[in-house]
Amino acid sequence: MKKTFCMTLALLFTLALSACGKADSPAPSVSGSNPSNTPVVSVPDAGSEQEQSPSSCTFDPALFGGKLQSCAYAGNGTLLVLADKLYLYDTGAASVLAAVEAPLRDFEAQAIDGGYVLTGMGDDGMMAYIYDSSLSLKKEIAVNELLAGDFVVSETGGVAASTDGKKLAFAALGGLYLYDLESGSLTTLLDLSQNAGTASIGISMLNGAAFAQGNSQIVFYGSGNSIPAVNGEDSFSIYGSIAVDGSGLKLTKPSAYEMEEIQSSASRLFFPQTFTRANGTLLWIDRATGSANTLSFSTSGEGKDGVYGSEQGNYVATAVLGSNLTVRVYDVASGALAATEVIENSDPTYFNRIPRIYLLDGAKTAVVVLGGSISEIDTLVSTFEFGA
Repeated sequence: MKKTFCMTLALLFTLALSACGKADSPAPSVSGSNPSNTPVVSVPDAGSEQEQSPSSCTFDPALFGGKLQSCAYAGNGTLLVLADKLYLYDTGAASVLAAVEAPLRDFEAQAIDGGYVLTGMGDDGMMAYIYDSSLSLKKEIAVNELLAGDFVVSETGGVAASTDGKKLAFAALGGLYLYDLESGSLTTLLDLSQNAGTASIGISMLNGAAFAQGNSQIVFYGSGNSIPAVNGEDSFSIYGSIAVDGSGLKLTKPSAYEMEEIQSSASRLFFPQTFTRANGTLLWIDRATGSANTLSFSTSGEGKDGVYGSEQGNYVATAVLGSNLTVRVYDVASGALAATEVIENSDPTYFNRIPRIYLLDGAKTAVVVLGGSISEIDTLVSTFEFGA
């Protein structure tokens, strides 16, 4: 079904609401120019269970000042929205819960028990900001200063937070590190200068990491080389895991699969392929068990224009760009195609860059953001429902 964008964000506060989920969802009570007047709403615990996610969603760009740039999952159907400020937005209640000055203009967010961890590149390199559930800043960490001679350069997955909010993992140029936020101690789990690896694979680079199996393991990905060396062989993509005590290192070379990034959801870790090598499949790992699986898309080249895991990890969306945007949503467990949505606009500029797509599992709603990174145009937002 084709759908034309009906909303331009934030700079035009007279826009009608875009409702997603149930048609009778209540209208927001906050004007776009004054979110501080939002009625007091209890802030959800970011570490709460999946079933507490709201079953309806309303996304209203008029509640955010300035140009809407991007969003991030904040747990239980809430989103962190980056515009003129950083907003904590409840999609179920259609309410702004908090708004603070954004520490970074581009960031990755991870929900933890009782708050959030935001990471990204600042003036001093990789930074980590730890907030409580009301967006009150509790701690600021200059990661590269902490590593004293090593550097985290990957903005996607370079810093991972344990779900209990007690530890951070750093995938850096020289190795993998574990930082205890309570004691301030830093432990080297993998030292690439000491030929870290297994009997058959050596690790040459680390690109990202995430906690798994009840925070007892760290899953990572990067590049490796065969041991013994194979004449003429280039480095290849690898993924692996290691216990937080440094034991049990495991490495895997996925056949003909080159990973671009790691995406963390509540239940699964997704490893989209490099866009030049996309072959219509997606590698994912179960965070609870560590088992690896593959999801197949509808077409062989699908995935090169973006792959987007849902908040809880039950769904994945792909973007297919051309004269319009086709979004396909898949059920990860069954592999079934849950929805296909075609989004059009008369300005082709919106389809020259990959979109940002956010899937809310409880409400079974997709929020599609186009043009957020293009300063010359207003951001466009569209929503649609998927699944039964």
